Amino acid sequence: MLLKHLYRISLEKPAHWCFFIGIGKETSDMLDGLRIERLNAYIYGFRDAQRALPIEDNEAKAFFDWLIAIGEFPVQGWVRKYLDDEDGNEARAIQKFFGMLHRYALEQRPAWFLAFNSSPQPSQIQGGEEQPIRSDIRLALHIEAARAAP
Repeated sequence: MLLKHLYRISLEKPAHWCFFIGIGKETSDMLDGLRIERLNAYIYGFRDAQRALPIEDNEAKAFFDWLIAIGEFPVQGWVRKYLDDEDGNEARAIQKFFGMLHRYALEQRPAWFLAFNSSPQPSQIQGGEEQPIRSDIRLALHIEAARAAP
C-alpha cells in the first residue's frame, strides 16, 4: 500500500511533491522548500497509521529490506545517505529515493504496478479549470514493462 502511494507521488513533477509531503516556507520556487526529512516523516507516519489498523504491508518491508541488501539503507539511514550522495541537494535526494522505488518496481513488477501502468493515469494536481495538469503521468519505460509482463 505504501509503495503504490509513494509511486504515484513520484510520477508528479518534482515541484508538486510538496503538495503531498509538505513545504516548509512560503516561496515562489516550490522546490526550495522540499526536504527529504519531510518525505521520511511522511513515510513513517503512513507506516504508523497502517500499524494502527489491522493491515500488514509486507511489500514496504520487502522494499526497505531490498534497500539494505543493495547498500542503499546504511546504518546512518537512507535520508542522510541520499542527501550526502546528492551533495546536500534536497530535491535530487528525493529523486534518488523515488528512483530506487522505480528500480524496485521494475525488478519486482508487483500487481499494483502492472495494473497502474496498463491504462492512462491523470495527475492528481488540477489546473485552473479543475482539470488534471497532465492527462497521463506514467513513464514510457514503466508502460512497456507492464505490457511485457506475462
